[in-house]
Amino acid sequence: PQPGAFLCPASSLSYIIPIEIPIRCVPEGNLPANEDVVDLLSENATNVNQLQRDFPWCDLSNILSDIAGFQVDPRNFERTIEGLSLANYESGTHFYIAPADETILADIRSEQSDRTNEFSKCLLGFCNRTFGVDNPLPLETAFRFWRTDTNYEDLIGPNEFFTKEDLALSDQFVSGNIDEYGQFRGRVRVYDQEFPDHIVSWKDGGGKATACGPFQLEFGYLQGVQRESMADPEDWATLNEKLDRIGGLYVYRDLIRILPYGNSDIDWLDIELRRNKGMGYYFFSYRRIYGAVCLTKENNASLKEKAGREGFQKNKAYKQFKSVLENVFIQLAADFFRKEAPQGEYFHERKDELDRLERARRNREKQTTAKRDKFANALDIFFTNTQDALPEFEIAELRQDIQDRMKTVSEIADPDIASTELLDTEREAYRKLDEMRTKYSITRPRGIGLTKRLSSDWEAYHTERDRLEAEVFDPFVKEVGESLVSTADVANIHIDQRRRIQELIQNVAETQNTALRMETTALRQAAGDARRAAISATNTALQELRNAIAEIELNLAHSDLSDLKPKQIEQKRSDYQQRIDAIASRNTGRLEGVREMLTGIAEGINEGMDISQLDIAEALETELYSLQEKADTDEELVQLGLAIAVINHEFEAVIKMIRRDLRELGSWAKANDGLQPIYRGIRTNFEHLDAHLNLFTPLQRRLYRQRIDITGREIVYYVRALFGVRLDRHTIHLNATQDFVDSIVRTYPSTIYPVFVNLLDNFIFWLKDKPGERLIQLDCTDNAYCIGNNGPPIPRRDAESIFEKGFSRKPRGRGLGLYISKRVLGKEGMTLTLDVNRSPDDGVLFLLSWNKEND
Repeated sequence: PQPGAFLCPASSLSYIIPIEIPIRCVPEGNLPANEDVVDLLSENATNVNQLQRDFPWCDLSNILSDIAGFQVDPRNFERTIEGLSLANYESGTHFYIAPADETILADIRSEQSDRTNEFSKCLLGFCNRTFGVDNPLPLETAFRFWRTDTNYEDLIGPNEFFTKEDLALSDQFVSGNIDEYGQFRGRVRVYDQEFPDHIVSWKDGGGKATACGPFQLEFGYLQGVQRESMADPEDWATLNEKLDRIGGLYVYRDLIRILPYGNSDIDWLDIELRRNKGMGYYFFSYRRIYGAVCLTKENNASLKEKAGREGFQKNKAYKQFKSVLENVFIQLAADFFRKEAPQGEYFHERKDELDRLERARRNREKQTTAKRDKFANALDIFFTNTQDALPEFEIAELRQDIQDRMKTVSEIADPDIASTELLDTEREAYRKLDEMRTKYSITRPRGIGLTKRLSSDWEAYHTERDRLEAEVFDPFVKEVGESLVSTADVANIHIDQRRRIQELIQNVAETQNTALRMETTALRQAAGDARRAAISATNTALQELRNAIAEIELNLAHSDLSDLKPKQIEQKRSDYQQRIDAIASRNTGRLEGVREMLTGIAEGINEGMDISQLDIAEALETELYSLQEKADTDEELVQLGLAIAVINHEFEAVIKMIRRDLRELGSWAKANDGLQPIYRGIRTNFEHLDAHLNLFTPLQRRLYRQRIDITGREIVYYVRALFGVRLDRHTIHLNATQDFVDSIVRTYPSTIYPVFVNLLDNFIFWLKDKPGERLIQLDCTDNAYCIGNNGPPIPRRDAESIFEKGFSRKPRGRGLGLYISKRVLGKEGMTLTLDVNRSPDDGVLFLLSWNKEND
């Protein structure tokens, strides 16, 4: 035969027949139409039917069934995917496979019912974008499940697989190369200590190159308990949840994943098997690892995949590959994580330190949380009572009771008895007033930090408490004194003023002495408890050291040193010394901490310091809460700003395209009566949306380089266009007085419009569930807009807090609207305030004021 000729048995020649493959040419820059696909399928079905007639003993019905079930319109499909279109001269590759395997649908439904992610996690990490790569390919894995022709669900969300940020959170990190002889060289990080050029030798190679070839290894490791981890609790919880689902060591060849390596139930390196033999000895847990082995076809060609692409064939190359990796994990544990490891001292010290600090933090949190919750509950009760005017009601009852008793005293004939009864009545009035003052007094717990909300409530409490003293309690004291004098004068009762003053002083002195004695007793008891605890700690430390020394002496007494070499004796002596030093060092550090704590308290008392350790802890904790809340709010603002930037950039072009497409659809609808209802519906809804989107236009300051005159009529039109549908849905009436309609203010639209948007949005939320009439009123008087509603009043405690960043009583509210509005208005010389003197029955009223020059 000639080179390249094909030989086959004569009996098989009759089976070689020409088969026509249907082809269609599509104009450049276009996609095949549905008609093209239908024609191709029809020709293909014709060819298969011809084969069926030529070979009647072959059953080709499954092929015909698949052809019949293939229904794909490429032009329609490309409109449903963003960024993957092949139209308009775009490049790429699409595979259309239909009908889909029924087991896929069954797996998806099973995953949705039991939330196991068994199906979707097979696709996670399909392309390596994280491990051992600095510039990952612009390839992302996504899986979109269409429930219907218009409703879909993305089964793989963004950042669902491990990211570079996840690697940075790892407590332990390893990254390096394994050469053709199986020797590892690379970077190891144990917590925050770096070992930049660590070597792990593989001794089974015998100096010969491995069959598997060189490859790269990179992985992170997260401690199994949060208190031993450097990661923040929130980050640790997020990463830990991800590890529970998809933790493991993956394998990639030329950046594409090889299954099943990496699946959490495939411990292909027997890491868990070794860990079960000795957790402290082998250290690593498979599910705590997240990383990958990176192969290439060029360097690792001898690693052959199985026919079903489910892992490698277990040839010599694979066995060496597995042995090299197992050796790396065993040796890393021996080098860094065992108690006797050469580099293990830092790991154990850092882990113990993190554990100790976390336990201290949790104990502190446990102690302060209970106090903070109790404090918050007391504030809530106080504001509820004052909002309901309960102190005023109780004072009114007490006033009436005292007046009745004084009236009764005035009718007593005996002047001595009358005088005594009158003084007793005064004393009783002051006693009950003191009880009432105590009832409406709250003591801030010492040594705990307050959140921004609690700090605001605490300041509001002082304001409200001062109001009670000035408007309720102090006037009552004066009334009692005046009533006593008046009653005595009318009834001609002599009052011994010296006795009266002496009794008042005596009552106050007894009250304060009782309180001081109680605090003195508590302090002495606390000092005694501290003394006993300190003595117990010292005794325990000394006893532990004595026990360790006695155990070592006993061990030495039972040891025969005669046959030991000098090096062995020196090793034994060193071990004994290390054991004693470790116990002594640990207990010395513990006692030093106790001593410094007690010394600081003693110095503060002796020097009469007004600032105690509790005050310092309280200030630091309060600052920490403030910074945490600020960070959370700033993050939301950044995300919101980025989103708005994208909208501003894309809005105009996208809307133009939609308008253009609607015009084209309108032309089709005119020629096709069946499209008319669909076209009208789409156009109506788009015009409604377009009207709302156009409301962004006056908010863009760059369109208005100078201030302009804005009338009240324009503001009413703006808010009605924005909120009209919601107002009608909740039956809320928006009324604007003629003074408001005729008003004019000179400013930026981007300054004034958002204020009304924020206020009316809040008004609608709080009004929508109000029974009876729901009203929003816009008025203008004396260079101020009056914006009010007849909804539930804003509590006094929130009068200032509502303008603070992050404060909101709305569920899932960001607390940014009024904060931003007030700041923006302030830059323009305008103010936004809440009318706190308004009666609770009159609802809520905001005042937006400006200077004369803004007219």
